[in-house]
Amino acid sequence: MAKQQKDVVAKYLKHYAEPESVVGTRLSKLTDHLLVIPAHNESATFLEGIRPALTAAHDRGQRTVCIVVVNATEASSQRIHDTNQNLLTSLKSHGPTARLHTFNETPCWHVETKHFDLVLIDKNSQHNRLPKREGVGLARKIGCDVALSYLHAGLSRAKFIHMSDCDVQLPDDYFTMTAPTSSAAVVYPFRHVPCGNTVLDEAHARYEAYLRYYILGLRYANSPYAFHTLGSCIAIESRAYAGVRGIPKREAGEDFYVLNKLAKLGKIHTAKSSPITIRARVSLRVPFGTGRATRELVKDINAYRIYAPKLFALLRVWLLALGGIGLSSPDKVYDIVRRSLTATLPPQDFKRLDTALQAIQAPKALREATTRSTLNQVRQKWAHDWFDGFRTLKLLHALRNTGIEDRPWRQALSEASFCRSPNTDLDALLSDQGQTFETCRYLAALENLN
Repeated sequence: MAKQQKDVVAKYLKHYAEPESVVGTRLSKLTDHLLVIPAHNESATFLEGIRPALTAAHDRGQRTVCIVVVNATEASSQRIHDTNQNLLTSLKSHGPTARLHTFNETPCWHVETKHFDLVLIDKNSQHNRLPKREGVGLARKIGCDVALSYLHAGLSRAKFIHMSDCDVQLPDDYFTMTAPTSSAAVVYPFRHVPCGNTVLDEAHARYEAYLRYYILGLRYANSPYAFHTLGSCIAIESRAYAGVRGIPKREAGEDFYVLNKLAKLGKIHTAKSSPITIRARVSLRVPFGTGRATRELVKDINAYRIYAPKLFALLRVWLLALGGIGLSSPDKVYDIVRRSLTATLPPQDFKRLDTALQAIQAPKALREATTRSTLNQVRQKWAHDWFDGFRTLKLLHALRNTGIEDRPWRQALSEASFCRSPNTDLDALLSDQGQTFETCRYLAALENLN
């Protein structure tokens, strides 16, 4: 089994890894932890955010390699290219620096500091920049491929490849995380912290409240994809990383899509650690995500609307019916599901859910699931692999298109039974305009109860 698992990594490195992965074989120091950070238009002050975790690991007698992929595309402005070059120059001044690349390879360096090591990958200089539309996803993949190569060469004791970003502060206990052997990935707890700009801070708090509301809604519906997908808060088990062929080379959403794949290989475990803190800021680095969402929110902060709680109630009914496909024959399986839905829902809601399921081609998928095997366990696995986090989103959107309109964010939270706690007056909390970050903390505490 161990040889087979190692072969998965070897196959990935041979056929799917980025060319920069060879750098991992050129590092000689044995380490305990691996951390990958993409950097675009950043300054070296980001080190102050990750330093607490790196120093704490050093104090425990452990060494960390932090792989920083400084990146831009040809479409980036000259100002960004200059900022990136200044970052590389600054990072190389942190200790003795050794060149890792050979002629015609991406420029890479190893920097040895007192408490940790840096591997710098230059995807910013001319002729080395990222292709258009392969921004942060490709940057993360390059860094993670280097980490995997390093692991495969037997130079690190790490089990997980950690990913984060430049706008975080990692807690002291970041690298003390443990996870069940069945885990394909770990998601760390997080919280946004104010930056002092009132409007921007409020936008970030409202977006975080939405993220937590969404996860609580998925948990209420008993979805197996109820986990956060923030790229700054993920650690991936090395063999699972190879099994899903690395990080998708997307300019945004790579964190969502890689966890969506990993959830089909193993568990997505939530770390029992102090939260990663994320600084509130606007970002245009990617076409969607927290930074972009915040920017849009700031434009008209009082117009912010989110999914209606009813969508999650209908999702819950669908997932319950999905669990009952049992030994149904392929030509009758959706009829059996429809009868279950009819018995559970009032006519209007049944029509909405049936319309939405037809829109995402659920009948066809259930027929395929039941032709895969006569074993219910196999059918369930196939059905839930098909109805993954992405199709969950598609169903919610299809349900919304049936006339279930988004709600103002405070109204949605107030109406949602899954956001209620007997120990806190949620309505009083929501009525206080200055308590949005406190609302986030309240929702985070509800997550921890589940």
